[in-house]
Amino acid sequence: MPYSANDKFEDSMMTAQAMQQLKLNASADHCSIAIHEIHALGAASDRFGAQRPWYEVLVRPHAVSDGTPGHFIDTLYSQRPMVDTDLEILERAMAWLRHRREPTRINVNVHPGTLTDPLFVRLALERHRETMQNGHSLCLELIEFGQCESKHSLVENAKKLQSAGILIALDDFGSRLNCFDLCAAGIVDILKIDTSVVCGLDRDPNQRAIVECIQTLARGLKARVIAEGVETRPQLDTLRQMEVNFAQGFFFHRPELLEI
Repeated sequence: MPYSANDKFEDSMMTAQAMQQLKLNASADHCSIAIHEIHALGAASDRFGAQRPWYEVLVRPHAVSDGTPGHFIDTLYSQRPMVDTDLEILERAMAWLRHRREPTRINVNVHPGTLTDPLFVRLALERHRETMQNGHSLCLELIEFGQCESKHSLVENAKKLQSAGILIALDDFGSRLNCFDLCAAGIVDILKIDTSVVCGLDRDPNQRAIVECIQTLARGLKARVIAEGVETRPQLDTLRQMEVNFAQGFFFHRPELLEI
């Protein structure tokens, strides 16, 4: 018997209600951690990862959620302080990194408001110092749609993290809400171009124009650019022609689940 629209709606509502009733967290009980490779497209300084494996850390919720990582994280953020979720993910990611023999960089997504929390900043600095001894490196990606009430505190803490060698990236740049105020504050090391801009890059002059603008901005900031969602050779060739520094997507690597 075919699934009706009402059935799908009711199932979706039941899933949302179940998630609200459960005391969810970002531990292994409720989600898995995956890594997704960031690939260098040309020569770059080691500070930006060209000479070491580089991965973004992803969250993959278990069956209790609707299967959407974004919805899972949004639910966690709505149920408790955002910093609690970001700390749990950071701790799991850094625990994996500590056991890596080869010097590796990882990107961990955090809400911008999390950078205003002294505990998160202190623990991020401690974990980074521990893993730096083996040549590892940390980049914190500020999620694009997260709002922060204290930009001054965010900027000051970001500078403190950067002075210790932690990179700061802006995620999904070009999607809708762009944090030009953070760019102007001088705390941005990396701009990650949103998948929606990259998908038609090889055939749409408007999308190429957007990437060119982001490239110009990055050069002015002395930042680097990562193009997300690269899936085809024409996309890759176009990015190389435009001298984009790094790329990420299924063309290079599919997310790989970790047992942590």
